[in-house]
Amino acid sequence: MTNHVRFAIYSITQGTYQELMEKAREGMAPILRESPGFVFYSTTDVGGGRFISVSTWESREQAEAATEKAAQWVKENLADSISLEENLVGEMTTLAAKDRAGV
Repeated sequence: MTNHVRFAIYSITQGTYQELMEKAREGMAPILRESPGFVFYSTTDVGGGRFISVSTWESREQAEAATEKAAQWVKENLADSISLEENLVGEMTTLAAKDRAGV
């Protein structure tokens, strides 16, 4: 099985990364978690008033559908706080992974 990943790069226009992530944890995360094909969702503060949102899906179609859901949620909840710089969807190639079976 090959997963697909959605990367979204955002600029923060108002508020702090922590404040925005609390809103996303409460609002965006449940929506994605309930979506078909969802695997995981995380964000990374890359500094300079920017962050990256990463979500993984079982198929490209599901990843692309997540783009629409994310855009709608951002429009309704964070339109005055963040600006989408770039949205990327692609097939994930895993080159190394830690075996967590014994953990």
